[in-house]
Amino acid sequence: MDVLTDVRDWIKATAIPLPGTETDAALGGLGPLGALVGDAVVVGIGGSTYGAHEQFTLTAAVIRHLVEDHGFRTVATEEDWDVALPLDNYVVCGDGDIDELLTTTGMPWRTKETRALLEWMRSYNSTHVDDPVRFVGVGVIDTRAEVYDLVSAHVGKVAPQELPELARHFEPIRPTRADHVRWFFTEAEDHEALLDHARAALAIVERVADSDLIVQHARQIVGFYEHYTHHVVEDGYRDEKMAENLRWWQEYTGHRIAYWSTNAHSVRSERLTISIPPKGRLEFTPTGAHLHKVFGDRYFSLGLTFTSGEVISGWGLPPFARRAMPAPRQPAEFAETPLSGVDIPQFLLPLRDGPGSWVDSPAKARVIGSVCDPGQPTEEYWMTGGSLGEWFDALIHNQVITPTTDL
Repeated sequence: MDVLTDVRDWIKATAIPLPGTETDAALGGLGPLGALVGDAVVVGIGGSTYGAHEQFTLTAAVIRHLVEDHGFRTVATEEDWDVALPLDNYVVCGDGDIDELLTTTGMPWRTKETRALLEWMRSYNSTHVDDPVRFVGVGVIDTRAEVYDLVSAHVGKVAPQELPELARHFEPIRPTRADHVRWFFTEAEDHEALLDHARAALAIVERVADSDLIVQHARQIVGFYEHYTHHVVEDGYRDEKMAENLRWWQEYTGHRIAYWSTNAHSVRSERLTISIPPKGRLEFTPTGAHLHKVFGDRYFSLGLTFTSGEVISGWGLPPFARRAMPAPRQPAEFAETPLSGVDIPQFLLPLRDGPGSWVDSPAKARVIGSVCDPGQPTEEYWMTGGSLGEWFDALIHNQVITPTTDL
């Protein structure tokens, strides 16, 4: 019996079948997940694509299970800190129109699947007003005027004498255009000076603020300018900041956190290499590795994989250029191959006691990110740098995917 057959036999014997991929159906089969998660403080849920309906609905099922049965009270995403603030206000208080709010987010989240999860969170919170589930973005690649206003209003209240100096630093960096990033690269001349203003503003806020949250808002402003001044090429800065924000939020709230991500960010390997044909190959330390350093075994990594189907892609292109693209069965050398050879439509698979020949060997796995070019075959999008066992504690695999639906 060959190694691949041995691995498939182990998967068949160990896999926990799920009743379906739609959220309500999958939820009914996730009972064993709680024992796997144990006392984890953060659960990273890393999909292999943001363009598959089933990976969104399965993620929503995991989140609902963690919230309803295990007391998780924050859903965190890679969306940016300031972009998520009004979404958090919606799920907690019901303020705003969810469709309008989602038009302000990044393309991967402008989907009916995301809306369904946020509407469920709002419904849950309407009956748990004293113990709501929060929504937080941990990214730093956007900055919006509303955050500057929150910081300024607080300083004006607690230390009005400092407000003129804060305003002097905010004046050249506060966003006044719809596309602040474009302005930064096409019109702003002295990037270092803008970063200095952001850092000086943070120093004022750290000195006078009596709110940790306001200081955290100011840190995000610095993060934006640090990112675009020194780290616009993917070098791991964003992942490090996302981990810092997750750590801060956990300490600030005491919440257990469901971190909805992609596997390129959620895995625990020290150095990850990803292939993104429009950008080439990038190497960095992912968010999950930073979280593992902070939380140890209390960071649980759950990966979502698939066999074949179609994904929506082209988020960096005009809307008319985005289209469903084929995602055929992965090449044989990919780590998902044994999963795809099992005759179970969708299943949960613990990895901790898996065959070493598969779980501990250097792995190559699929990752189709937000800059995927529909003109490139999806097998050219992959990650490596570690093993399945190093990356994940468990997997949810489903055989066939279909595209997400844009709002």
